[in-house]
Amino acid sequence: MPPISGQKTGEGVQAVVLALRMLEHIAQSQRTLGVTELARAFGTTKSRIHRHLQTLVSAGYLVQEAETERYRISARLMVLGQTVSEGHELTITARPAMLDLRERFGYSVALSTPEPDGMRIIATLPGRSNIEMGVKSGSLLALHCSSQGKIALAYGDESLMRHLMQNPLPAATPETLVDPVELAADIRTIRQQGWAGAPNEAMIGINALAAPIFDAMGHFAGSLAVVDSIQFITDRPDARLIEGVKHAAAKISADLGYRPSAARAG
Repeated sequence: MPPISGQKTGEGVQAVVLALRMLEHIAQSQRTLGVTELARAFGTTKSRIHRHLQTLVSAGYLVQEAETERYRISARLMVLGQTVSEGHELTITARPAMLDLRERFGYSVALSTPEPDGMRIIATLPGRSNIEMGVKSGSLLALHCSSQGKIALAYGDESLMRHLMQNPLPAATPETLVDPVELAADIRTIRQQGWAGAPNEAMIGINALAAPIFDAMGHFAGSLAVVDSIQFITDRPDARLIEGVKHAAAKISADLGYRPSAARAG
């Protein structure tokens, strides 16, 4: 993580940037963090980190645990994030199709949008099983070992693949594709069939089946996926499930104004 400058030029802007990046870092870590760990992560002094942490605590966005003196995100910040997610145009448009998909098949449903380093989960619906299998809203899924990420590589901007290939592909499990040639072949297949899976690739025992969503301009807008145990979403998914996910994603695209013929003509 690049260090934050302590120069006085633009100090107010730097302070805001640091505070926001600290919030993001703590939220993504999904655990409590201390001053020393944060100072090391951001390449700045402990005193500077401490000042920002106390400001964020005073504002109600962080909580400092009394026993450990470590910090975690507050309920207020979680509610704020949920409010933003629920107000997102894609989330609002996708919800009816997500509900229909969950009711039809019973699996957890996840909606995600592309970022340079992965696919961000912006909305989820829990499955109807007693044992919940799914992903958390706000999670960032890797491009090369998640079905949502592979959809982004197949249908998103070509810069995503170029950016991904700048470094070796990390193995999340023994099943993760880390050979660029194999991954490229997988992406070509996904583009032809219109859906992606990633059995055991991000986590052993879990699979997701995803399809692309397009906006009114024909640009890749996100992905819709069902998530569950590989016992139920196998490496060779049921044809009805494949068509169900593709149909739901196409319905969302149409509701966003996407028209395949118009996109091809453009």
